[in-house]
Amino acid sequence: MYPPAYYHSDDSALLQAFLQQHYFGLLLSHNGSLSYTPLPFLFDWQSAGNKAYCHLARNNPQLSQLDGAPVTVVIQGPHAFVPASCYQQQPAVSTWNYALVELKGTARLLDNEQTLALVRKQEAYSAPAMAQAADYQQKLVKAIVGVEINLSSVTGRFKLSQNKAAAEQQAVIAYLQQTEQPATVWQMMQHAGAS
Repeated sequence: MYPPAYYHSDDSALLQAFLQQHYFGLLLSHNGSLSYTPLPFLFDWQSAGNKAYCHLARNNPQLSQLDGAPVTVVIQGPHAFVPASCYQQQPAVSTWNYALVELKGTARLLDNEQTLALVRKQEAYSAPAMAQAADYQQKLVKAIVGVEINLSSVTGRFKLSQNKAAAEQQAVIAYLQQTEQPATVWQMMQHAGAS
């Protein structure tokens, strides 16, 4: 990814916390042409080797190129327009602040039992109060295929005005507080240490 090094993070605790809140993204693969599917992901940081999990519809053409293939997952978080008027030093240009994580690894298709176990884990994570009947889950697993991604790298890009003076960072935070909904970029900026 392009942004300069000061936007880059490989802090595993920070990235894992981000991915616990933001876990919907794109599964990208390439086999002569680029394929992608927007999906929710489940992450496992406890096992021997970091893994990401998802499932695709059995009739999704991307499935035919996944087993054993290198893939990339991009998870985007909060983002916001930052006007040039926030900056004391003029002339300045408007920009966009954002947070995202890129994960790379090798995909492996799961069998029916593994896919069913994955669906149960995802359901327990996203909707713990919702229990689907076992017969419905068996029908569901015939229509989907689980994917396990053995992760080789997890990197973040957090473009949060780190290259600006503290007063300008505060001006950006103030602007965003007035124009955004809660739990977005300005809160990440505060958490990242903007003074």
